[in-house]
Amino acid sequence: REAMRNDELELRYQPQVNSQSGEVVSLEALVRWKHPTRGMVSPQEFIPVAESTGQIIELGEWVMNEVSRHCQYWGGLGLDAFRVCVNISPLQFNQSNLAEWVREFLEISGLSPDRLELELTESAIMTDAETNIVKLRTLKALGLDLAVDDFGTGYSSLSYLKRFPIDTLKIDHSF
Repeated sequence: REAMRNDELELRYQPQVNSQSGEVVSLEALVRWKHPTRGMVSPQEFIPVAESTGQIIELGEWVMNEVSRHCQYWGGLGLDAFRVCVNISPLQFNQSNLAEWVREFLEISGLSPDRLELELTESAIMTDAETNIVKLRTLKALGLDLAVDDFGTGYSSLSYLKRFPIDTLKIDHSF
């Protein structure tokens, strides 16, 4: 909470590269915390705390607003070809108003839906598959891309994934 209030958070972007052409095709937004006395605090340390306290909702809003601001800046420089991937936590995904919030965010920010990809974990979408398929279809209807991260951590099979409207599948490194 104090990190957001004291402007100690920042976004870093990890490029996602087409392995055949070497071209950067998208960027993944990664939140980082630069603490004034502790230095860089690992996301593995603060994200679980944000999740367990519910602060992840506010943190997710902050990330989306920063992504929008950065995309507008890049667009002004003529660099508007990148899609930006934003991680959505299980708590965020389970919010009943997620699709409505994303729709309102896109309208207010002016960010084109084709510039946004929401990334969910396999465990988040598999907890209640039938309900989540509907939720994912509603998000997909907004015009954005959907990705599943950490696939292969034990929840589903490749054949089951055909039912989900996802665009990108990130295989867990254990494979």
